[in-house]
Amino acid sequence: MGSLSGTSSGASTVTQVSEELQALLMEERKRKRKVSNRESARRSRMRKKKHLDDLTAELTQLREDNHQIILSLNITSQRYLHVEAENSVLRAQTNELSCRLQSLEDIITFLQGKQFGEHNMFHY
Repeated sequence: MGSLSGTSSGASTVTQVSEELQALLMEERKRKRKVSNRESARRSRMRKKKHLDDLTAELTQLREDNHQIILSLNITSQRYLHVEAENSVLRAQTNELSCRLQSLEDIITFLQGKQFGEHNMFHY
């Protein structure tokens, strides 16, 4: 019987060591998983920060582009108003010159008619 109790006691010790070894392995797995999760979370935060930094840089660039477009639009609008004013002046001058031309043509027609009429008077 002594050998049975010794075997039983030896098996118990082996089982106990095996359970302790399993517990240590489980703890090691938990520790590795914890480290892996922390690293994964750190990488995720870094990606998120980079994405936010990229979006912030893009926003800054788009605001600058928008500012330049507004400046360009203002300059173009001022040029348009200037050209429109010049066109208005040129239209007024064109109308005035057309009226003068018509008046001169009327005078020429009148003088030609008068000259023709006087010329006819001498032939009677």
